[in-house]
Amino acid sequence: MSARPRILVAPLDWGLGHATRCVPVIRELQRQGAEPVLATAGRAAAYLQAEFPGLELIEFPAYDIRYPTGSMYWNIGIQSRKLLRAVKQEHRQLQSIIRRLGIKAVISDNRFGCFSQQAPCVFVTHQINIPLPLGPAQWAANHANHFFIRKFRACWIPDHKPEGLSGALSRPFPGLRYHYLGILSRFSPLQLPWKYDVLALLSGPEPQRSRLEHALTTQLQAMDLQVLLVQGKTESYQEFDAAPNIRVVSFLGTAGLHGALASSEFVICRSGYSTLMDLFAMGKKALLIPTPGQPEQEYLAKNLQVQGVFPFQTHSTIDLAKGLSAAEEYTGFPKSGRTGEGLEAAIGALLQWV
Repeated sequence: MSARPRILVAPLDWGLGHATRCVPVIRELQRQGAEPVLATAGRAAAYLQAEFPGLELIEFPAYDIRYPTGSMYWNIGIQSRKLLRAVKQEHRQLQSIIRRLGIKAVISDNRFGCFSQQAPCVFVTHQINIPLPLGPAQWAANHANHFFIRKFRACWIPDHKPEGLSGALSRPFPGLRYHYLGILSRFSPLQLPWKYDVLALLSGPEPQRSRLEHALTTQLQAMDLQVLLVQGKTESYQEFDAAPNIRVVSFLGTAGLHGALASSEFVICRSGYSTLMDLFAMGKKALLIPTPGQPEQEYLAKNLQVQGVFPFQTHSTIDLAKGLSAAEEYTGFPKSGRTGEGLEAAIGALLQWV
């Protein structure tokens, strides 16, 4: 048994965002003398295994939500039984893991079943409040969300104090034990000569990821711009030219993406929260295209446009020439934004509990 406390880090496996924002958490655990153990599934597992090849990784159940409709929350609603089964399965598996591996604490990034009486557990989320267009549906979703969050010893919010980057999404409810971590990103400011006019970052669930790739490639190949398009597909590495001006890579590790962001003038991407935190850390300008049917991404994009930071376009009305021209008139994120100012204290407090 290691003398260092073993801390389980369990990010949700929808896309890569939950896994990427856990990178600074894992690094801070290591810096403070803990031994992280990782638990996730799918592309998130592949990503973390590549980033931390020396750490033990446990396969957790995939939530495996399908997308038969254009509404994320309707898709979740009609598959709620399957989702609850996955939550129960990961909860049972967690109890065994804690005993078998001597886990001293658990950091769960949006995995609702990763709570236990055997070890202190914290829940990482920027979405304490779920935005939905219908009042009764929003009440029911938030009632369930708050029910699970209350099962954890504390809630860690990856944002500045309100109102931060996540706006009203992260506003605490009465009685919540919470701590602001600051913006969580694996990146820090980096100055490199510009190599690309546009960096296109794809992410999120299928088939929306592939649809966006097709739409961007179709328009960008007709523009006089040098483009790097990152597909966000971690299954195997590929690199090819989709057009004379468009270089495509299936995915980039942390160092590669760091360099790509630093050497690109503009970014085109979804308005997923982890992506926005990376843009904040790098002080970038961007054009946002929210994933259709995801009110959270739509809220974040609209909120940033109202603040004059980024413009956004809907998937059905993409006009890249117009959008990139508009992006020049927006401020983008500042070049010296602070990140992770509350992370060291949060990890220190967690290790005191064990």
